[in-house]
Amino acid sequence: MKDNNNTNTVNAGNMNIKVTVTPMKEQEGCLKANAAIILNDVFKVTGIRIGISQRGNVFVSMPDYKTGRLDDNGKDIYQDIAYPVTRQFRQELYDEIVKEFNTVMGKI
Repeated sequence: MKDNNNTNTVNAGNMNIKVTVTPMKEQEGCLKANAAIILNDVFKVTGIRIGISQRGNVFVSMPDYKTGRLDDNGKDIYQDIAYPVTRQFRQELYDEIVKEFNTVMGKI
């Protein structure tokens, strides 16, 4: 599989968003690619993961960390590091990330 790095720029409201998607070399689990975004050419967020669920839906996972706590089932609890605050911006951002993911994965 070749290593693609593709960048797409979109203007969401007053926010200029550049999306870069890089497919994972080993795509054996649900995770398929990593993404980074640059907001207004001044703020970069890395560690975004893109995957495909068991039902075949593409999902976006923002960067997070393990809190060191466990839930009621004994599983690790994770906390997002960076995330969209409003529903509207979340939808715009995730739509652009998924769009770029589909473009990049179509080139493989």
